[in-house]
Parts: sequence; C-alpha cells; structure tokens
Amino acid sequence: MIVKTRGIVINYIKYQESSIIVRAFTEDSGMNSYIVNGVRSSRSKKSIGFFQPFSLLDLIAYVNPNRDIQRLSEWKTFQPTFQIHQNISKSTITLFLSEVLGKILVHEPDENKGLFEFLCNAIATLEALDSNVHHFHLHFLLNMIPHLGFGISDGDELVNSMELENVHNDRAAIELITQMLNSDLSIPIASNATTRLAALETVLSYFNHHNLQVGEIKSLKVLHQVFG
Repeated sequence: MIVKTRGIVINYIKYQESSIIVRAFTEDSGMNSYIVNGVRSSRSKKSIGFFQPFSLLDLIAYVNPNRDIQRLSEWKTFQPTFQIHQNISKSTITLFLSEVLGKILVHEPDENKGLFEFLCNAIATLEALDSNVHHFHLHFLLNMIPHLGFGISDGDELVNSMELENVHNDRAAIELITQMLNSDLSIPIASNATTRLAALETVLSYFNHHNLQVGEIKSLKVLHQVFG
C-alpha cells in the first residue's frame, strides 16, 4: 500500500551500487527504514542531500507490513534545514544527536506524536539559532526525556534515579541540568565546557541506566573537539 507521512531523517547507509537505506523517524509509525533506489547515480534527478541527518521531509512510500525495509517513492522538504548542514557547530551537534536518536528511537506507531512534534520543533530551533549553540545538544536530550516516558523535574531527581552517589559531588553539573530541564531550547544558558561535559556524561548514563541503550557514541569525540 502507499503511505504518506512526514519524517525526520536520522541517518543513511549506502546500498548496492547506487542506492541507500534511509532510517527516518516518522509522524505516523515511528522509526522506519526505506530503500531509496538510484539516488547515488550520476543520472539521478534528485540529490542525496535530501537525506542528511535532521532533514525534514514529506515522504511517500510503498509499504509492505511483512517487510522490515520499505521502498521510498517520493520525497520533498517540508521545512528547510540549510544552516544545520552548513554550519560546523550545528552540523557537529546534528551528527551527535542523530547517532543518539538512532539508538533509542523505535517503531511506536501509537505513541510517538508528541515526540515527533518535539523533534521537529527542536530541529527548527537549532536551524534558527544564531548564537549560543554550544549547549543545545544537552538541552535537547534533557527536554526529550518526558517524551520518552520518564518524569524528571530537576538534576537531583535525575541523579537519584540512578543511585550514583559519586555524581552528587558535581553540583555545577546538576544545577546546569536543572536549569535546562526548566527552560526553553531557545533560551541561552551560561555554562563552561567542563560543566557541560560532566552534565552530558550524566545524561548519557541516565539513558543507559533506564535501558535506552545509548552505549558508545562515536561522534562524542568530535563534539568535544569542536566545543572544548
């Protein structure tokens, strides 16, 4: 059957000589994989650039419920994300966040509407920011937590839920987490690299502790190099 939906590109891999397999988080059926035939060919009329991480697309797919990978028929941008892909700071954040999302997002057709809207709004915010992007990835992950089914009101509650007493000593990181949990993604928050790193490690530990299985994030090293 033919299915139309909005989707957020998470990543893609090369497939055969000229095709790709795209993983996209969709509005109607959560995470899905799609074959896009011939898009890497020099004769393709559409650019592979449509499938950069965090591209926001209207999708038309041929869906067979008995298959794990569907076939994408048509696609177009429903909201541009030029800055995300061209600005080195924003593209580094996108690389990191798309790797995290690729591990924790799943196929949940009945429970993802709020999460999809959160992700779209967050991506639009990142696209529009002209400064203070250095904390965005941390802010993003913390504000996504309620959409994953967990209730956290402040940094102390987040840490206590893991029973990791050794984290309690870093009050600056915990206070930064509290600030970000209680503010909008577009609001700049003062922080330094050391505190942001400690807070980010705490949040990733939180995800792993609650069976979201983030594991090793390869792009974390690049993120640290860009933001210090």
